[in-house]
Amino acid sequence: MAGSRFNLSIVIPVWNGWNLTEACLRSLAAHTPGDRFQVVLADNGSTDQTPTAAPALGQALFPGRFVHHRLPENLGFAKGCNAGAHASSAAHLLFLNNDTTVTENWLPPLLDALRADPRLAGVTPLLLFPDDRTVRADRVQHLGIACAGDMDFRHLYEYFPRTHPAVARRRRLNVVTAAALLLPAPLFHAHGGFFEGFVNGMEDVDLCLRIARRGGHFSVIPESVVRHHTHGTQGRFDHESANLSLLRTRCRDAAEDLPDLVLADGFEPGFTPWLDLMVRLPRPRTAELDARHRDADEPALRDLIEAEPLWDTGYHALVRLLENQNRTQEAASVAYLRSLLCPGLDAFRDCERILRRTNTLPLADHYARLLEHARRRMADPAALARKARALSRDAHPAVRRALTAFLDGTAE
Repeated sequence: MAGSRFNLSIVIPVWNGWNLTEACLRSLAAHTPGDRFQVVLADNGSTDQTPTAAPALGQALFPGRFVHHRLPENLGFAKGCNAGAHASSAAHLLFLNNDTTVTENWLPPLLDALRADPRLAGVTPLLLFPDDRTVRADRVQHLGIACAGDMDFRHLYEYFPRTHPAVARRRRLNVVTAAALLLPAPLFHAHGGFFEGFVNGMEDVDLCLRIARRGGHFSVIPESVVRHHTHGTQGRFDHESANLSLLRTRCRDAAEDLPDLVLADGFEPGFTPWLDLMVRLPRPRTAELDARHRDADEPALRDLIEAEPLWDTGYHALVRLLENQNRTQEAASVAYLRSLLCPGLDAFRDCERILRRTNTLPLADHYARLLEHARRRMADPAALARKARALSRDAHPAVRRALTAFLDGTAE
């Protein structure tokens, strides 16, 4: 803003979770040099140590540049962010979840990208899962949000390895997450900020779609990396159904962009046998990999599924190889990753069976429910066919081809 000594306000909405907030603040102090930014902690009535610990730590880390904006109660994400934005005094706003930690040189690429392209409404960093030694470690959490038919929003290439070429590409997007979103403060305020009718979900999608409706677009800047622990707030999905219903009412004209985005990266839309949309390798590429690497050993299979994370046959072969060597825990990890990237009956069956062998019973039960859900839908092929024909009427050509294959009984 005019007259402000700050170029950037980093707004962090919080409700409890001091251990996450502390780690976030310390990472900001370690990896954000200079004094042209302020940190605004929008405290949604926290009842843990946040109200007492945050002011002291904030002033120690960011002397004269830290605002503890205390709200009387938990007003939710939208109201908390809006209050934090109004308490700030900079030309740019960067909304940052408290369950994130930034990395070295994370901020300059974001600011440079926004300055270099006046058509950009906002940018986000590449968000990776934390390096926590689990199957998701150092993999993509957010590379943009894509819209499929019927307003089906999903994270683009979630769980891809960060080394995949598609992760390094910048692309034009209609929607990105607000877990780490940089945009000009006047633009945010001109659109009324986050709509406060949502309850901890879809606020970012709604804002981006309103900006896109007026010609704005967004991009993920992969040179900037932030780690996101995800779902650090209690009750994060308690209002998911109501939020989606509200979004459908407010943003009926959301443009379908998932097919074009995945086609540009050499993938294609497809459908599971129970008619859920998925992203997959084109069949010729799958057939080529199947033929050339039929007898691949473990190192080769691991390298191949890193390079081709949607190659279902490779996961299947590696799971069998590990099981044959009684490496059940490793087989469970590979099977789980396969189920996320290549969902199918065989993948779900493998997960349930191997997870029971490792005594991971809650997750095994989850896959049993997924299998039951899929079987119930597949038990009525006439209903699936009617749905497929309805979906194909106004579908993207690539989606229509996948639906035709489904109706012909040739879908994988």
